[in-house]
Amino acid sequence: MRFRVIFFEILNTLMRVENFEEEIARLLQAELRLSANLTELAEKIRNEWQSRYSALIAKGNYRSFRQLAREVIMSVVRQYTISLSPQELDYFSNAVSSILVEQAVPYEDAQETIQTLNEKGYEMYILTNLDNDIAKKVLLRHNMLRFFRGVVSSDLSRAGKPSLRIYQAALARAKVAKEQALIVSGLVEDVIGSKLAGIKIAFVNREGKKLELAPDYVVENLKQILPILESSS
Repeated sequence: MRFRVIFFEILNTLMRVENFEEEIARLLQAELRLSANLTELAEKIRNEWQSRYSALIAKGNYRSFRQLAREVIMSVVRQYTISLSPQELDYFSNAVSSILVEQAVPYEDAQETIQTLNEKGYEMYILTNLDNDIAKKVLLRHNMLRFFRGVVSSDLSRAGKPSLRIYQAALARAKVAKEQALIVSGLVEDVIGSKLAGIKIAFVNREGKKLELAPDYVVENLKQILPILESSS
């Protein structure tokens, strides 16, 4: 078979995360006794998260989900004239990580597709901008970790997508040539990174996004990955 190893992203690919910002807002309200409206607070968190993540991705400086959570929390609570100690920021960044684990839900096609690929003998790895332990906890919670041979994460590789380094780390971990690897992801940064690394990508376009850079393959769901793999045999 042409593709021997498949690298899966978790977010927007295997899992969706429901009510993420709303749960963070509830946490901050409860722990810091903020008088802010819950909807407005969640929107502040959403905007701050997207802005900071996009800036880090654009500059190639993204490293860790926990670090991003720490910076977002620090920035948001400052708007309410609250300063947090380093220990408090550690607490909240870990709490945000736990929220993601709890709120992550597999897409309807995820488990069946992963199990089918495993039965067909494909080697599968996780390649993600989540921290290593967070990624494993998400998968373990839904009994999916057992299908993957390893996790290549931004915090351990010390480089986040779309940096070339994380893709090189993935190829080295799987001991596979780039021509025999396929990335399956719903993240736009993977489309960019795949071009830098010379690895084919199947972009999972669940939301009908318009892309400036064309992926090698575009699918609407994970079940459409199987014909791509079979045609490359």
